[in-house]
Amino acid sequence: MSRPDSSASRAPAPAPAPALPPGLWFSLVGPPAAWFASLIVGYFAVHEVCRVHSPLAPRVVSLLALVVAVAAGVTGRAIWRRDEAQERTRFMAQLGVMSGSLFSLIILLQIVATVLIPTCRERPRTPEAPDVLIPPALQQRGLPLT
Repeated sequence: MSRPDSSASRAPAPAPAPALPPGLWFSLVGPPAAWFASLIVGYFAVHEVCRVHSPLAPRVVSLLALVVAVAAGVTGRAIWRRDEAQERTRFMAQLGVMSGSLFSLIILLQIVATVLIPTCRERPRTPEAPDVLIPPALQQRGLPLT
């Protein structure tokens, strides 16, 4: 008896999944990264903004972040609308569109807040100020806060 040919009984190997387009990764990762950059720059620029009394730099960074988030959403929509896109690619593109929309709204609300809320207010930093926390142990002892 002859042995059956082992190569004939094997099933063909599945084709590897095609690589995802770079624009898809931009549409997924771009909006949260733009929001994070805007938030961090705005947070760490507070002291500089108060020193020079001009909130221009954080607002410019926020506007750039808004442009990046909108561009990522538009890129995701373009990938989503392609006819040759696979189901997985279309789903990820839909997530990119939703991510771009959500983070664009968040960045826009941050810009509106920086425009509407006054920036730095000069106020004395004394123990009587309501935002100065004095530990109870120091209050009981009457120790100075120097």
